[in-house]
Amino acid sequence: MNETRKQVAPSDVGRVKLWNIARTFLGIGLASFSLAALGEAKNWMTKKRRWFTDDEYMQGLGLSQLLPGAPTVNLSSYLGFRLRGLPGAAVATVCFLIPCFLLMLLLSHLYFRYGEMPVVSGLFHGLGALVVGLVFNTILNLWRSGVKTVFNWLMAAAGFAMVFWFKMGVIKILLITGVASIIMVLLTHRFPVLSHWIGSWNDLRRHLARSNVPTGDMKPRQVADDGAADYVSACSRVELPLHWSKVILLVFWLALILAVDLALIHLKPELMQMGSSFLRIGAVTFGSGYAMLPFIQNTVVSEFGWLTNQQFAVALALSLITPGPVTIISAFIGYKVAGIAGAALGMVNMYFPAWAMTTLVTAPYARAGQVVHVRQVIGGIVAAFIGTLVVVLIKISADTLVDIPTIVMAAGAFIVQRFVKVDTVWIVLGGALVSLAVFH
Repeated sequence: MNETRKQVAPSDVGRVKLWNIARTFLGIGLASFSLAALGEAKNWMTKKRRWFTDDEYMQGLGLSQLLPGAPTVNLSSYLGFRLRGLPGAAVATVCFLIPCFLLMLLLSHLYFRYGEMPVVSGLFHGLGALVVGLVFNTILNLWRSGVKTVFNWLMAAAGFAMVFWFKMGVIKILLITGVASIIMVLLTHRFPVLSHWIGSWNDLRRHLARSNVPTGDMKPRQVADDGAADYVSACSRVELPLHWSKVILLVFWLALILAVDLALIHLKPELMQMGSSFLRIGAVTFGSGYAMLPFIQNTVVSEFGWLTNQQFAVALALSLITPGPVTIISAFIGYKVAGIAGAALGMVNMYFPAWAMTTLVTAPYARAGQVVHVRQVIGGIVAAFIGTLVVVLIKISADTLVDIPTIVMAAGAFIVQRFVKVDTVWIVLGGALVSLAVFH
């Protein structure tokens, strides 16, 4: 009996150490600009470390879109929690954010001490083009992993159309694609012949070629799992904390962290105003960090007057030329309000609500994802999300690729990342130097 046994990745023998999680997410954070962070995390999790299979990673990507806040931060929380519970979620998220936080802190200090920095516009011009190439490569990688069936292609096209032509928000998109995926699963269960339509294109072509065969003689084919890995991931060997005692302990620790945070922001009135505002924005705003920007601007410019519109524009530009999510703008605002302590508390309160929600729902979500039909529904939602990323790529390309040098930089970043074995951080550093030389 010849069986191919799945092997455990050498780096994953035993429980993943927190130190390994820390240095891995520091690497991800250093090289993650905008949505390219999704591709960078996938590369580390499924190829370099092999802690997750493609399917396990894509399930996490799906949850990161279902919750409020910045998807890249939600994804880091999910991945860390799957590996080492709450400590893993804390270490992964903090280490992912440390590079962009420290860089934003430095840039904020330089701006408020020395005023306008002309170098920022050149960096923004060049790195913006670089990000286009990295995001394009990210979308191709995610498409390969998450859009594998005919139904997934339909969901991806629907996601693109709902954003590009119908201007729908994330909640409507999630509801429509979720319902469509559930209906498709139910119909497939009721009419097995439809299984060919949720399989691969090859399955569908074979079905159409044999369409003269009586339906009664046809047997539904099991969809091949293209995302199956030849190793046992570290994620799959971690027990999910679903026992009521562990859930209560998790809630206790989250409540304690929130209590400490509230105690700290009560030290100063301005910290209380900023902290409570950021907690509210982080808890109820869906649709990525960009969807949070109008609410942040209204709060800090119109409501409290901490920044002028010009300073907010500078803060946004700085957040775009630093790695990490665009909502790291909260560190700039916090630094203006109360120095280094304000920057730290501003960032914590912006991300804590979604981080807490992610840790609470990760275990039941992961358990539900082990059910085939639930996994198919999640797959449909993820495919739709990948379709919406194409719209984002089109928009940032139109705003960024405005001349020959920017087009060349975007193409160069894409080619190097896709075809050359070079870490993304070196691509970014090289792009920054080119930007300073070409766009000064």
